[in-house]
Amino acid sequence: MSRRTARPRVAPDRPPRWPFLAGALALVLAVGVGAYTAGIFVAETRAEVEEMTVLSGILVEPADAPEPEASEEPEPAEETHPAGLEPGTAYALQNVHGDRALDVAGGSTDNGAHVHLWDRHDQDNQQWRFVPIDDGFYEVVGVGSGKLLEIPAAPDPESGPVASLLTRTGSPNQHWTVVEVGDGVVRLVNRADGHALEGQGGAPDNGTLVTPAEDGGHPHQQWRLAPVE
Repeated sequence: MSRRTARPRVAPDRPPRWPFLAGALALVLAVGVGAYTAGIFVAETRAEVEEMTVLSGILVEPADAPEPEASEEPEPAEETHPAGLEPGTAYALQNVHGDRALDVAGGSTDNGAHVHLWDRHDQDNQQWRFVPIDDGFYEVVGVGSGKLLEIPAAPDPESGPVASLLTRTGSPNQHWTVVEVGDGVVRLVNRADGHALEGQGGAPDNGTLVTPAEDGGHPHQQWRLAPVE
């Protein structure tokens, strides 16, 4: 009986593993590169949007941003007047040279009534109020008559340009610049001719007419503001 020689077993063919590993690695790399590229694209797109927003001048507040505080409007500057003058207050106007007051002759309330110097007694015909108008000028209103102190545009040939009363016309000869000389002391300069109000010729006596003259800053052209209670 013959003995068969045993043949060695041959293992069946198996496909190599490296192609699968290489494919998996390639897939992982592809996913990573894709995610990185997508991240760059999103970041660039956001930067472009933000740049466009800034360039267009449109800023969008975040939803939870605090509301801006309301800005306070600046308070208007307080109007100031020369020599402590207070519009609406009644004043006696005392001439610095002699201390006599600006007085409507005889207490008249008529148009054209003359104004002269007289001892101070604080009656209505010696009381005056200052009313601010345009460009820093004032009207000087007689309390007793409600009429304005003026230098007549057409003065009386006999008396000359004597200060007098007249109903309001709005003319420059009824407007005065109040020039501060010192605390409570002023000169009254007429808008129409630039002349200052004075006791005529510098005389301080009772009955001295009040007239305009070239503004020289003299004591007889200065008036003390004396509030009348």
